[in-house]
Amino acid sequence: MTQLELLKEVLKDPMLRQKYNIPESELNRISFDVQSSYPIIEVLKTIIQQKSESVSDANVYKNIKNLFSVN
Repeated sequence: MTQLELLKEVLKDPMLRQKYNIPESELNRISFDVQSSYPIIEVLKTIIQQKSESVSDANVYKNIKNLFSVN
């Protein structure tokens, strides 16, 4: 399964899409090359990319914090 397939599979969950108000049509536009207007999608993309590169959980968390300037 590719990273994109994995992301789309995660985003198929109706509860997740409902919670973050992600329309089903957004699934067709998902790409790792283009930034999404939905922050949760960017978080999921970061997690999928970095875990496929064997980045540690702690470093994935730090990178997400830095990406979104979370303190």
